[in-house]
Amino acid sequence: MAEFQEDMIFKDIAEEDVEILLNITNKKSNVKKIWTKELRLIDPTTFRPDLILELDDENLIIEFQSTKVNEKFSQRVHCYVSITDYKKENDKQVNLCVISTAEKSKKVSYKVNDTNTFNYDVIGNDIFDGEKIINEIEEKYNQEINITRKECIYFSLAPIMTKNRNIEQNIKKTADILIKLNDIPSSTKRLCFGIEWLLVDKFVENKELKNILLYLLGDQMSAIYEYGELKKQDGLEIGKKEGMIEGMKEGMIEGMKEGMIEGKKEIIKNLYDSGMTIKEIAIKTKMDIKQVEKILN
Repeated sequence: MAEFQEDMIFKDIAEEDVEILLNITNKKSNVKKIWTKELRLIDPTTFRPDLILELDDENLIIEFQSTKVNEKFSQRVHCYVSITDYKKENDKQVNLCVISTAEKSKKVSYKVNDTNTFNYDVIGNDIFDGEKIINEIEEKYNQEINITRKECIYFSLAPIMTKNRNIEQNIKKTADILIKLNDIPSSTKRLCFGIEWLLVDKFVENKELKNILLYLLGDQMSAIYEYGELKKQDGLEIGKKEGMIEGMKEGMIEGMKEGMIEGKKEIIKNLYDSGMTIKEIAIKTKMDIKQVEKILN
């Protein structure tokens, strides 16, 4: 996996992109900010929030769920919300919204004790047709038709909006296309890659596939963030970075550095096993084709 700080995944996301997320959760707010604090380190085995938005009057947790919401889940997230509430840096209430691929939309009221009830919304698969979204974006990409911010963000969430429950397969298809999309604002790309990175980390069980996808998505986010930072500095030579962005437009991602061949052998083999040709691997890794062939042989 490429090296990058997880608390930078959602750094500098534009309000227009957060607004699209709010539309999905039926929320309206003048304040639209994604938390970049890495609260998932509280206890990654039990308390692992996916996305936290700071809004006008609340801190909204968005949780991605592949199974039906039950009492055990309600207990877990209620406990998590309590810990998040303790860790927060403002005085706003912490609430929860669940995007679930396993059931229809509903409101859940979990009775904490005789006097307190914990309420949250479930956004189910009856609202969005994930398969349709994936197929439409795939067709647009193949026909080189422009894809909007909204379509791109919905596409990144589509794997958990499906009824076929083939989440791992849907994530792989979505990640493959997201990495190759061009002419998408950098803020939208960061948000989409960040969401997909979380979905891969949470739902892909095949270890080999998971490592490849996390590596590719993580590398994309690093490249986009670094490029955006360089663009802010007047007079700085950015030709090399612009070349990297052009490479991304062709579906090629900067990955392994020269001089690190020994430490990258396993990844090269995994990329080859995933269907990438020797030539594509050589271009991506900036290695000579004969070097790649030697490693694979």
